[in-house]
Amino acid sequence: MRREGWLDRLAGLPLPAGPVIVDGGANKGNVAARLLEAFPGARIEAFEPQARLARKLAKRFAGDARVAVHALALGEAAAQLPLRVMNRPTLSSLLPPTGIRDKYAGEALAVTDTPRVAVARLDAALARADVIKLDLQGYELPALRGATGLLPRVAAVVAEAALAPLYAGQALLPELQAFLEGFGFRLDGMYDFFRDGTGRIVSGDALFLRL
Repeated sequence: MRREGWLDRLAGLPLPAGPVIVDGGANKGNVAARLLEAFPGARIEAFEPQARLARKLAKRFAGDARVAVHALALGEAAAQLPLRVMNRPTLSSLLPPTGIRDKYAGEALAVTDTPRVAVARLDAALARADVIKLDLQGYELPALRGATGLLPRVAAVVAEAALAPLYAGQALLPELQAFLEGFGFRLDGMYDFFRDGTGRIVSGDALFLRL
């Protein structure tokens, strides 16, 4: 099974035995499966706000006690907020899409549904995390702000980071970097870049490691 670029780097780090890994924006569970391949003794805490996808996740990992599925969005404060589900139904965000999408060469994505979903602080949902991975379609910084109680003990953060705004109000890479530097992380590398219709790199997976 192919690993993400950042996962090869992560697999070489001296993480604690039996690490607790947060998969924020777990979607269909493909990244969770790769994480378990790289860390067979890990505990995966998978967060997915779309009810349909959360049910599929729970079914996929029903026989695996290493994976816990939370039908929640991650944010800065507990709330009930509208989730914008787009016409590619595995894509959803708590922020409005701007219409310029990195992964789809500029194709405008229509919002087809806006169910209200429960939003939780990560440090209220969990007592421990060793690695935090976030792919939240522009909502990575609020989720990190909701993890401040955990961040001092986290070894690595992987966050989808944009170089150009893909959603209204989205924090870009420099803001994510500045926030995490305040908790003792440095930007180690960028992986799996996406380009817009002009070929410009507009987003990628940023790996932050504790100094």
